Amino acid sequence: MLALVAGCSQMTDYYPDAQTVEIAGRSFFVTPRPANGPGVYLAGPNDPKGGEVFLASNMTLPVANVAAIEAVTGCPVLRETVRNLNVGTTYAAVSCP
Repeated sequence: MLALVAGCSQMTDYYPDAQTVEIAGRSFFVTPRPANGPGVYLAGPNDPKGGEVFLASNMTLPVANVAAIEAVTGCPVLRETVRNLNVGTTYAAVSCP
């Protein structure tokens, strides 16, 4: 059942305040997470594949997630705040001048 949900849904269905951005030809969602701290965002593929969700099999996702946060916010990510989750998403804070 979970595989069907992951295969048919987009993450913006779960995060309606999320913005999407294309990174390396793929759609990523970025959503603010102020409850996690000032300037914190959550990012990940908008259309996660089953293996990415359940096995964290795509090791390029953390880099793309950070790029997505930076593209949406226009601000650099503070590298020391990057927290990659084993489901293919990343939390990170930005520093805006």
